[in-house]
Amino acid sequence: MLGARSEAGTSTVEFALVAPLLFLLLVGILDMGRAVNAYVTVSNAAREGSHYAILHPAAAPSAIASAVRARVAPLDETKVAVATYCYNGTTFAPWVVGGLPASCPSASTAPVQVSVCYPWSAATFIGRFFPAVSPPPTGCGTGSDAYFQATSTTDVAR
Repeated sequence: MLGARSEAGTSTVEFALVAPLLFLLLVGILDMGRAVNAYVTVSNAAREGSHYAILHPAAAPSAIASAVRARVAPLDETKVAVATYCYNGTTFAPWVVGGLPASCPSASTAPVQVSVCYPWSAATFIGRFFPAVSPPPTGCGTGSDAYFQATSTTDVAR
């Protein structure tokens, strides 16, 4: 039996070669799920924020931001950046501390826009599919992160 080969360790070697690829694939799938979850959550939070702003025209920007942050449950709410605007007839003007800006018409006729931004980083290579925005949105992390940004405009005078 000089020329006979033993195949006792073959399956162990094959597993050692295939296991890292399977693990990377599994982590990539989990990362993609995290990305989709963050995107959907940010989009829904922007819609909820614009709805809140229409229903509460005297609300301060911090109250609108609090309403948005209450809707980003699985995400880190401290990293969420919120900006609120109203349409004054020519452009979107920033929301002021006292509520609806004087330059905007009443809340029943003025479109309201809420922009929500969340920095996101991947644990695997799929982060390359979500490139960083240059320059990064205000209050939305550093330039090395990817960002999920959603803007919702609500107009009650349809």
